[in-house]
Amino acid sequence: MVVLAWQLYEEGKLLEAVDPELEEYPPEVIIKYMKVAFFCTQATASRRPMMSQVVDMLSRNVKLNEKQLTPPGFFQDSGGTSGEPSDKKSNESSTTYQMSSVPVSITQLTPR
Repeated sequence: MVVLAWQLYEEGKLLEAVDPELEEYPPEVIIKYMKVAFFCTQATASRRPMMSQVVDMLSRNVKLNEKQLTPPGFFQDSGGTSGEPSDKKSNESSTTYQMSSVPVSITQLTPR
């Protein structure tokens, strides 16, 4: 969902992410809330606002500096576990996950 919302943001179509069942809403408020959500999901923790800043952004008329926005960080399964091990002595399988653009490998050992 975050990926789709970010894609719509980049295309200038952020309101298309709103549930069509939601009949009445002020578009500028929805867009503001979604942009604050993007700030909260930045890939680098140091780029995310503190909770007090989030409260200010949501409750006051604060101008958001969209130039600081970068694509959000998200957890994506990039292929699942590997197939059967090629070496019969090793019952080891690996799973690779990707958090934003930083690859992470997790190795799971299983007893014989």
